[in-house]
Amino acid sequence: MVFATGLLLFSIVGCQTMGTTSDPIEVVKGYQPDDIPVPYAFEFDENRSWAYLKFKDGPLPVRSIELVYWGDRPVEEVQNWYREQMPIHGWTFQLEDQPGGLRSRFTRGDEFAEILIKRTPDERGHHYVTRLLINVGVQ
Repeated sequence: MVFATGLLLFSIVGCQTMGTTSDPIEVVKGYQPDDIPVPYAFEFDENRSWAYLKFKDGPLPVRSIELVYWGDRPVEEVQNWYREQMPIHGWTFQLEDQPGGLRSRFTRGDEFAEILIKRTPDERGHHYVTRLLINVGVQ
């Protein structure tokens, strides 16, 4: 009887502790990494940007980031600026193409950074601005 009561108590307590789930995925707003440069006078769009950093300092570092910036510079000028600036932060240029804008890809270790630069109407549709969409992740 004591054994059966102990077994019942263990199963109830055990079920409560073994049934817990891992931490939910926390998306960070307002994060701007130090290793991704931004051209002068480009404004950070906090509402469209996000970062998942839960394991960035772990044994297998993982961070997933999408950054949006707005400015008013020619696309080619911004692209050339990134080709000069990213190596200063340890990134290696890999490729560029034009899928609806200029896209450059840089790598550093197991990470990649893709930068899409395009001219697009502003939110009110009054004039064109340059939009930067920067994605950082693991290859």
